[in-house]
Amino acid sequence: MRKQTKLVAVLSTAALLAVGASMTSFAATGWQEENGTWVYYSKSGDKETEKWEKSGDNWFYLNEDGEMATDKIVEYNDQYYYVDDNGAMVTNKWVSIENEDYDGSNSDDPVNNWYYFGSNGKAYKTANSTNTATFKTINGKKYIFDDEGKMLYGWINAEGQRETGDEKWRDGVYYCGDENDGAQTLGWAYLDIVDNNYTDDDLPGVSSSRVFDDENQTRWFYFNTNGKKYVSKDGKTINGKKYSFDQYGRMNAEWVAFGATPTTATVASAGAGIVATYGSAEYSDNWRYFGSPEDGARVTKGWFKVVPDYYLNTGKYNDDEDSWYYSDRNGNLVAGKIETINGKKYAFDETGRMKDGLKFIKFENGSKTKIAEILADDNSRLPFDTEDNFKNNAPQLDAEGYYCYYFGNGDDGSMKTNKQTISIDGESNTFLFNKSGGWKGAGKTGVDNKKYYQSGRMLAAAKDDKYSVVKEYTLNGKTVYTLLTTDDFLNEAAVTKTSVVKAGYSDYQQITIASGAKYYLVNTAGTVQKSKNKAKDGNDNCYKVNGSGTIEAVFVED
Repeated sequence: MRKQTKLVAVLSTAALLAVGASMTSFAATGWQEENGTWVYYSKSGDKETEKWEKSGDNWFYLNEDGEMATDKIVEYNDQYYYVDDNGAMVTNKWVSIENEDYDGSNSDDPVNNWYYFGSNGKAYKTANSTNTATFKTINGKKYIFDDEGKMLYGWINAEGQRETGDEKWRDGVYYCGDENDGAQTLGWAYLDIVDNNYTDDDLPGVSSSRVFDDENQTRWFYFNTNGKKYVSKDGKTINGKKYSFDQYGRMNAEWVAFGATPTTATVASAGAGIVATYGSAEYSDNWRYFGSPEDGARVTKGWFKVVPDYYLNTGKYNDDEDSWYYSDRNGNLVAGKIETINGKKYAFDETGRMKDGLKFIKFENGSKTKIAEILADDNSRLPFDTEDNFKNNAPQLDAEGYYCYYFGNGDDGSMKTNKQTISIDGESNTFLFNKSGGWKGAGKTGVDNKKYYQSGRMLAAAKDDKYSVVKEYTLNGKTVYTLLTTDDFLNEAAVTKTSVVKAGYSDYQQITIASGAKYYLVNTAGTVQKSKNKAKDGNDNCYKVNGSGTIEAVFVED
């Protein structure tokens, strides 16, 4: 707002001459100049005091001594007026007057106070009887004044009083600029605030203050058409974008909690971390992401990559790595499910983080998309982070209802199908994932094109082993497979060994396999071996396999 100085009502030279001529035209009554000032005599010859008298088009005030007042606020009949240096009442003007109480010790006190005097010369002010903020419109903008006519500025509460101190932004409802502005703010405003409680304030639902690491902050606020700041975290659509605000009107940034109220909330020691618990677990369908503190627009229907931040359990996710998320058209995070996006399938954990790499997934009963659990490859119970761990634990995971999927690497994350070469602890492995059907993408368990697979991993002998044995067996009612070394095979309970003396051979073991037990010899390509009289492995053990693929003997040549 561009206001004029207190001398805005200085009369023109012509006007002053007119006033002087008018005043000097009086004789015994009316205006008289005495001792360098003007006085006014009534018809009775008395000097008038504390009264307004008019000369020409201007009104002048006679003080308690009967002298014409100049350059001052005049209080008259509970109203406030201003007379300029010439003594003329100012109308329809802004006037700035030095604040006599200002001594520089209080930063909340203005150096000057602004007043606005209307067409009748009265200062705009708030009535003593009102307890609600009442604004006056001046040149298309709205202002608020106290009961003495002083323009208020900064944060104004619902009762129409100015809020001061560090907490003013919390209790203030309106914002009216600085001491030389005063116009009611509408729309967006980027304001400096002091948040003395920024370490534990607004628990537990909003991360807004959490993204700042200092009590001195500059934050976005939004003021509605009625001038009131917006305070609902449920969101407001502004210029086609959705924004959220905390209970004090600050635009929320990054993660914001919605839905159920957390049952517990504590401030974690690591980073900013609040742990908000929704029932038995934290679910990201209670959260939305609202962009950076500089932007704040809710991410809607699309991918975004950010650090998970405090809403995740810091004991579970205690790193600062960013993750991919996907939100729907309402800003809801896709979480705890396998979702098709632009023709590709992706897996999201219960916190909404897109998963990549090799994963074992268990689904909720009867569902092929709603995820009950996603196991990390280094989980403590049944890890699959090495070839040996995968070989030993995949059958058990299969039997417990987990399905193996591969979701690419890093920023890819899309579900892979058909044959894939996947590195496990630095070693390349061939996998086969279903190309279609209800279990599309799930790792194959069983035989395909005369090769055996467990949880997608092809069961083939290591290069150094040359040959290994595939064991087919039942676990928890499911048919599963594992890979055995020669020693493992010979120690199987279903395998009976009979030593036979044969020329040219040492340690010749005739093999008898119990009824129902199934073993298959495979090479490094995973191909089942048949009609082999001497298949030598990397440890000089030789296998004899008949035409149906049954292992008949294991021996060592002399």
